Amino acid sequence: MTIDRSIDFQEIRFKRKYEILLLSFLILIFGDILFPSNFDETPILIIQNVLASTLLFYEKKRWRLPLLMLLVTLIILEVLNLLTSFSFISVVFSLIYIIYFAILSIEVYSQILKAKEVSISVIAAVLCGFIILSLIGAYAFILIEVFQSGSFRNLDAGNGGIGDLVYFSFITVLSIGYGDITPETSSAKNAVVFFGLLGHFYSVVVIGIVIGKYLSKSD
Repeated sequence: MTIDRSIDFQEIRFKRKYEILLLSFLILIFGDILFPSNFDETPILIIQNVLASTLLFYEKKRWRLPLLMLLVTLIILEVLNLLTSFSFISVVFSLIYIIYFAILSIEVYSQILKAKEVSISVIAAVLCGFIILSLIGAYAFILIEVFQSGSFRNLDAGNGGIGDLVYFSFITVLSIGYGDITPETSSAKNAVVFFGLLGHFYSVVVIGIVIGKYLSKSD
């Protein structure tokens, strides 16, 4: 009986990998609704995402050690962040998150390109890819704001500004542009244009690839 359950778990982990990853990303983005605190004050949200990714991609030998190292480093930094107030920790956080999301993007985009037909897993991978792109943009904006304070206008003070930049990144990649938060410095403006172009490219090219696979399968 125990063996059957183990096999079932393995099958779910391999066959529903990207659906589970998408669920973890949704918890990461909207989990602060359940936790009444700022985005940066709920490390459990990002840690659960890194832990889920480590378990889901553990069979990939090339990513096994990097993901484990990122997870351990993230936990250590969170402990240091609770005990100290060094400003450089936020910079290290952002760099680690960008590396982490870059690793995930390789696997997610490879799945989209290699898939021979459109399935629920492919659709989940497409959504994960969009979220990853937006989160990379968010932490790139955070780094710019850390090194050049005042690069973005109308940010909340303190940790609230981090949540504002996460929101702003999604709005930028979605090409919505409400105008409530605006870039002020040249580096911030260039970064916003860059991720806006990436978001438009992703929407056109990736969705075109998915539609092409669907039409090819239909024929």
